[in-house]
Amino acid sequence: MAVAYKKDELLSASKVARCFGQVLADLSEKRRRRVAVVKNNHLEAILLPVEEYETMAEALSLLEHLEIYRLVQKRTSRKPRKSITLDALVKEQRLAL
Repeated sequence: MAVAYKKDELLSASKVARCFGQVLADLSEKRRRRVAVVKNNHLEAILLPVEEYETMAEALSLLEHLEIYRLVQKRTSRKPRKSITLDALVKEQRLAL
């Protein structure tokens, strides 16, 4: 999934290293929404305020729980399978124990 970044959100890794305190202050005081760290013209990392990261982590956890719920509902709505004894299975598959 491609995300578009504003020009003021893109900072070089060397600038982030030199101005790390200021970058953190900008994030915590909401002067910046996020910072995309670029090194050798490649996006390397995203810096986010803690609150935004925690919101994203909670959303991801909720999505995972919803997917598990969906799978459980799908599997429980199937027709019950016929039970078979081990002896009958061995005989049916012509196995020797």
